[in-house]
Amino acid sequence: MRKLTDQYGREITYLRLSVTEKCNLSCFYCRSDPGKCGIEPVEGSLEVKDYLKIGRIAAGLGINRIRLTGGEPLVHPDILEIVSGLANLDGINDLSLTTNGILLEKMASQLAKAGLNRVNISLDSLDESNFRQITNGGKLASTLKGIDRSLDEGLKPVKINVVLLKGINEHEIENFVRLTLSRELDVRFIEYMPVGGQHGNWSRYFLPLDRVLEIAHTIAPLSIVEGNHGGGPARYCRLEGAIGKLGLISPLSRHFCDRCNRLRVTSDGKVKPCLFSDQELDLRPHLDHPEQLKNVLLEAIKRKPDPGKSASNSLARMKQFEGKRPMINIGG
Repeated sequence: MRKLTDQYGREITYLRLSVTEKCNLSCFYCRSDPGKCGIEPVEGSLEVKDYLKIGRIAAGLGINRIRLTGGEPLVHPDILEIVSGLANLDGINDLSLTTNGILLEKMASQLAKAGLNRVNISLDSLDESNFRQITNGGKLASTLKGIDRSLDEGLKPVKINVVLLKGINEHEIENFVRLTLSRELDVRFIEYMPVGGQHGNWSRYFLPLDRVLEIAHTIAPLSIVEGNHGGGPARYCRLEGAIGKLGLISPLSRHFCDRCNRLRVTSDGKVKPCLFSDQELDLRPHLDHPEQLKNVLLEAIKRKPDPGKSASNSLARMKQFEGKRPMINIGG
């Protein structure tokens, strides 16, 4: 199969499919109105058959990796059917899912049997009180049990995603780093972005990831982990003697546009060439017409922006995000 590349030579291998905007947590930094976390869009949401159609066409073009996102994808009533259908598509060799882990303890086994390969678990605090405040009432124990069950079911590598928030969880960096010493976890720190329309809060909570490295160096010597790592955005390193890895994802201060390998499809059927762009194409009118659907996906790849025009500093990069759909409407 020919490689699927954009006009700047980037090979496109990765599709992120958002299956819902609903969530069973209500994290303060995620939405401008956390009270809307349980509200499904009234109209326009894709159905199971639509995700499978999109996945099949994407795989035929050369996409070989799919990640299911949300909202919280595990609250979708048909998530196991979606996983099973996508896992059985020819050409898809890596099917993953991003989750807050609340439902993983009871669903990890079913997900693994349905064909899911691995999970990314969002976890912004290891302290019960802090976790409850960040999530507006979530129970830390549920996510921790979900992590344990995911490891037991072989949904590896289990990646822990930590949004670093100045004054909120920066004091927990060392505890997160130490998780990698004895457990097979990739703990990935992510720079805070204005994801929920809360642009005014950005400077209040933003903390460069250099702080993570400073603290990690006080625990043990660090070494760079070389490799493509699936073409993802994280830069990886490992503490001396550690089982797991540390990852740094810097969409603002050190963007990775030059190696972007993905398209995003929202739960209401829009394909986005770029997270930092307002551009999106509607797939819904073409779902029953495979050739048209293929052409829209190809057009989205054609419209992926020039990586050379991405802002190179955090403040300018943040401004590029202003006015864009909140991340919860795009798929995290």
